[in-house]
Amino acid sequence: MGSTDKEEKKKKKKSRKPQEFDVETGELGGGDESDSGTPAETGFAPSPEADQATESEPAPPHFAPEEPRRKRRRWPIVLIIVLVLAALLIGPRLLGFRHTAADTSGYDMYTIERGDITVTLSGSGTLEPADAYTLRPLVSGDILSAPFEEGDNVQKDTVLYKVDSSDVANSIEQAENTLADAQRSYSHAVEGREDLKMKSGGSGVVVDLNVKIGDTVTTGQTLATVRDSEYMTFTAMFQKSITEEMAVGDSIDVNLSETFENFTGTVTDVSPFDTVLTGSIVAREITIEVKNPGAFMTTQHPGATYNGAADISSTNFAYKYEGVVTATLSGIVDDVPVVVGTSVNKNQTIAMLHSDSVEQQIENAASAVRDARLALSNQTTRLDDYTIRSPISGTIVEKDYKEGDTLESGASMCTVFDLSYLTLTLKVDELDIKKVAVGQPVAITADASENAQYAGVVTKININGTTLNGVTSYPVTIRIENTEGLLPGMNVDATITISSLEDVVTIPVGALQRGNFVLLKSDAYNPDTAEPGIPEGFVYTEVTPGPSNDTSVVITDGLSAGDVIAVLDTTPSSYNTDIFMMGNGPSDESAPEGPDGGPAGDAG
Repeated sequence: MGSTDKEEKKKKKKSRKPQEFDVETGELGGGDESDSGTPAETGFAPSPEADQATESEPAPPHFAPEEPRRKRRRWPIVLIIVLVLAALLIGPRLLGFRHTAADTSGYDMYTIERGDITVTLSGSGTLEPADAYTLRPLVSGDILSAPFEEGDNVQKDTVLYKVDSSDVANSIEQAENTLADAQRSYSHAVEGREDLKMKSGGSGVVVDLNVKIGDTVTTGQTLATVRDSEYMTFTAMFQKSITEEMAVGDSIDVNLSETFENFTGTVTDVSPFDTVLTGSIVAREITIEVKNPGAFMTTQHPGATYNGAADISSTNFAYKYEGVVTATLSGIVDDVPVVVGTSVNKNQTIAMLHSDSVEQQIENAASAVRDARLALSNQTTRLDDYTIRSPISGTIVEKDYKEGDTLESGASMCTVFDLSYLTLTLKVDELDIKKVAVGQPVAITADASENAQYAGVVTKININGTTLNGVTSYPVTIRIENTEGLLPGMNVDATITISSLEDVVTIPVGALQRGNFVLLKSDAYNPDTAEPGIPEGFVYTEVTPGPSNDTSVVITDGLSAGDVIAVLDTTPSSYNTDIFMMGNGPSDESAPEGPDGGPAGDAG
């Protein structure tokens, strides 16, 4: 084997001719001479160079010129591409998966007209009364009276029950006594504060002041001196017979023996008591007041004469008032509202002291009064609780206690319904809640009232929503005024009128396709550029949709009355079996395409 085998293989390799694809016959040519026949049969001719080849290196077979040979080799690739494209574009339509441009059997023609549309939301719920109360007492005891029955209509504050309140009446009396004691203690404490006010014993002028704010004083300490020196007084003894002629207010002559001056005084007091003097003279004392000209002194001794009768004896001048203000308690001077020279009246404050103990007593007494008042108020309120009244006007629907029963605190006594109107609560989806507004009309129907429809109105939208399985809904309250035939607890259906539009352009919901396109009959249709699967004469046109309901949608822009559109017929239909038996039923791909590649008839 060795070199002999290698040379033999080389000869066979050199003698093998290349194969060529014949585009006319669709067959491969060339190859070994034993298989391919003569050159005439294969379509190849030996070249001159082949005749000149040596035995050791046979000449290569002769081929057609280079450029034509390359062109022939491109044909298979081009042909394959054409076949693939044809299969992708034409195949589905040949197999029945798409409507042709001329096929309008899957569409209904619709001529647009202007009209009215009502947008609604629907739901179900249970009727409830306008208001409902179940009375539960705060007290316990024997029921003395309960003058009503189930079904009775009652007004607000009507007495429904009276409960024995003898125990609380005794408590009220005790609370009143406690309050009276507390008020007396407070009055005494306040009087103690009055004792901290150091007052003048008479009217006059402050002639001496011995304290200032912040000083600490002790009981009995002299704080100030007050003197009335505008008038001077003295007393004189006259015979009883003379005094019997005198009266308070009479004028009397006053003389000073030292200066021989005479003044006019006034009788201010006549004593009713007799005094026996030496010589068995019966006399009485009178008090005389004389205006001080500024020179009178307490060391001077005046005399008095009345109707020519002189006094028997007299005393020296004295000030009309002179007194000192002394501290009755110990404390710190908190205020001094006067200065030397200030004219003051009797009982006017000269100095105000501060005492922590007195203030604490006052505060404690005040707290005791407040507590006593609160206790009395609580007991009085408890007394009111023994008379149980209706909290609303309505109908008694349950009566659980009657006269003679023993009532327990917190027990259900009776239930009152206000049936002046009924309410209904609907749960509205989060996608629709913004469409609902207070005041929107609502149509109500009930299975219990056949062929009857009731009018309601939205009165409240609660923004406290509840979420279930990832979806949030919001309670919407509806009020129903005319409730004849309806009762609380009935199940009803409600339709909220979101909006009512008149004289607007509407189209069927099914005509609006994904991306807000519709198929509009138009002169702009071009069969050469028309999208596959749409009816002949129609083009995709973008529109602006508005409100919609279950059947129609408002078009605010893009269409006018009189326009003709194509609406996809969603009625199930059959398809002919194609020649390749690819299937005998429609699939999702059998629907015409929208302008964005999605299925037609999808409004997005």
